[in-house]
Amino acid sequence: MLTTVDAFGRIGEENAFAVLARATALAAEGRDIINLGIGQPDFRTPEHIVEAAIKALKDGAHGYTPSVGILPLREAVSRDLNRRYGVEVDPNLVMIVPGGKVTMCRSARRTASPSRRRRRWR
Repeated sequence: MLTTVDAFGRIGEENAFAVLARATALAAEGRDIINLGIGQPDFRTPEHIVEAAIKALKDGAHGYTPSVGILPLREAVSRDLNRRYGVEVDPNLVMIVPGGKVTMCRSARRTASPSRRRRRWR
């Protein structure tokens, strides 16, 4: 029989799922909720994205990617920013991440850390 270490029993629920459950319960009560928990879409994935994903998998594009995202996608984002807003953004400054936690954490650390505040307001 497989046994695990006792510490596994202390892990508990991941906070994002607890937030999702609470937001869902409040919404079911009719409360107006802006849920910043798990970003579960409320729409189907567009067909062209499904087809592109299937093609990528069939072509062998699977496995881990660079932590900042694949270069062709970062280049596409750079071009889109230029088209929409007329700004030049180096694709090496674009970061593609798998969800909102990373972006919220990095944004907060970048703008709210004590060392950043001291440097900005001196």
